[in-house]
This record gives sequence, structure tokens and C-alpha cells, in this order.
Amino acid sequence: MNTETDYLKSIAEEIALKHEDERDNLSPDKHLVTEANRVRKDITTHLLRFDNFPQREAFYFNTLSKLVDICDILFNVNNTIDPDVTVLLDLMTEIKKVIPSEISPGLQLSKAFVALQNSLILKSCQCHSEIFKAQGIDQKLIAIAVIPFKQFVQPVRKLYWRNFTWLKGYEEKLDTVDWENADCSSKTEALISILLNCDFNNDRFFIYCKKYMIERTGRFGTKKRRLAEFAECEKLIRQDTLDEFPAYNHHRPNISKKLIVWISLETNAIRANDSFDDDVFKIEYNWDVDTIAVYYKFLMDHGITKKVNTELYAKQIAATVSSVGKEEFKWETIYKRLYGKDQKILKRIFEPLLEIVEILRQFIRK
Repeated sequence: MNTETDYLKSIAEEIALKHEDERDNLSPDKHLVTEANRVRKDITTHLLRFDNFPQREAFYFNTLSKLVDICDILFNVNNTIDPDVTVLLDLMTEIKKVIPSEISPGLQLSKAFVALQNSLILKSCQCHSEIFKAQGIDQKLIAIAVIPFKQFVQPVRKLYWRNFTWLKGYEEKLDTVDWENADCSSKTEALISILLNCDFNNDRFFIYCKKYMIERTGRFGTKKRRLAEFAECEKLIRQDTLDEFPAYNHHRPNISKKLIVWISLETNAIRANDSFDDDVFKIEYNWDVDTIAVYYKFLMDHGITKKVNTELYAKQIAATVSSVGKEEFKWETIYKRLYGKDQKILKRIFEPLLEIVEILRQFIRK
């Protein structure tokens, strides 16, 4: 599209072809400096003349992309930031100052730019790692939280402007967090909250969150408490999802949405196994519901079971026992029958209890 950088590229290619002993590494190539100055003025003039935003954006992106390629040609000679590479870095910096807010997330980063950031990012990584350890955060989560730093300084793929801006935003979050007053139940959960807020949609973090929720909900024995805890986890995830951050990996879905879908599948499975679990754990009586109700009322009246209000007691009975031919019955049915005085019911309770008393009498020492 634009030819402003063609001659600059040819100069860079000539420099790269020179043998090392023919080059003066103490100062930049004079032709390169002269052409870089001309290109800077020319491109700046072009950018300020554009009235059409899409055209200006396309020109801006293509120009910076070409300068990145030229910078990489020079950097690849020795993989160092020598004076010639510095000329290109300075040129790109000046061009970015013209309209800095319009830098495309898809702009590839030059190798020299990445190398220039390495020491700062490694220092930040080490600093935050020490803070995490001092706060007693889970070691497995610490290893995950420093992935963005390590993947930037040791990239396995090309890096883009979106990778750099995401990392700087993540650093800012970590720098400003108040660990002592974090609105979470633990420091580990506080770091999880930050990573969710930054949409760190890395697979290792997704797996860690799943295991963490399984452990957290598994501390509760009843299905209702587990479901309530899953609901609490979903609430916290939604609260941490502010959509102010672009995704760490823009090719992958949002981490919070993935976790919410996973929670939904887990809770649906718990509900689906509801009746199966009740069949396994309920005590099955050979009495009907009327007899069971009266029997349990006697147990509470005589201090064998804890004294509670009768409505709660009826709910507890319905949740833990089943009767002949009926696996489920409503607590209201139990509640209505607690005070039954039917002779058949009383006799049905009395006779087996009397037998138990006679057996116990034989073992009790006088």
C-alpha cells in the first residue's frame, strides 16, 4: 500500500549482509539514520492529512508492520539491540506518538522491543512471586499466575501489541491490590479474583479453578449445601467478571463463561442423582407414615432426639426416612400426624418396644 519504507528496508538488508568485521557497532549507519529521519517526517505528514478513519488506521497499521519487519532484519544479525536497531526502535516510538490511541491489538511486536522489555518483566515477575509467597498463596496458583510474564520473555509464538497491553494491565492490577483488605475469604481466592477479572483464559488456570471449586464444595456433606456453595462460587465469578479486560488469549472463550457453564453441568448432575442418593441413604421403616410420625414425636418428647419446633422436626423426618411402599412423602403429612392417638398405631409402636425393653432388662445389672 505505502512505499515510504521500501528504501529504508533495502538499507537494512545491506547492513545485515555486511560481515561483522566490516561494521562499526559503536554508531548507527549514517544512511540508515538519514533515511529514518526522512521516513518519520513523511509518514507523520501522511497520517495528519487523513480525514477517513479506516484509511488512516490501515495506513498506520501497515506502516508500523513494515517497520517491525525492518527492525527484525537488523536485530537478527546479532540478536542484540545495537545502534542500528535502536534507530528503528526510536523511529517506531516517534510514529506511535502521532496517534498512540489507534495502535492495533494485532500489530506484531518487534523482537528488539520484546528483548528491551525482558529485564523489566523478569524483575516484575520475581517481585510479584515473592509477594505471592509472603501472602501464603497456594504454590500451584503462584506457578499459574506468573505464566503471562514467562510466556512474554520466552515466547514460543509471535507476540502482538495485545499481548503487551494485557500484561501491563495485569501488572497494574497486581501493583495496586490491597492484600490485607482484599474482599475475599483467603489470599489465594484474592489472586483467583484478579486472574478472573483480567480474563486469564489459560487452560491451566481453568483446570485449577475447577479443582478448587470441587474441593470447596466437597467440604459439605448434603446436596443442598453443595448446591448452595456452587451458587456462591458462580456469584463470585460473575462479580469478578467486569469485561474491562480483553481476553489473555483472544482465540479462546472467556474464562468466566466457561466456568459458569461447568458449574451448571455439575449442579445439574447433582440434582439428577437426587432420588438415587435418597434411595441409598434413607432409613426404610416397616411402618406407615402415621406410625412413624407418632413414634418420632415420642422420641422428641422424651429427650431422645433434640428438641426443635415441630415444623422443622417434620422436615427432618421426611428427609431421612421412608415408609412401607412409599419412598417419598411431604413433611406436611408428617406434621399433621405427630399427635395421633389411634389405638392401632400406639399398639404397633408399643409391642416391639416392649420386646426391646425385656431384652435390655436381661443385660442390665441390678
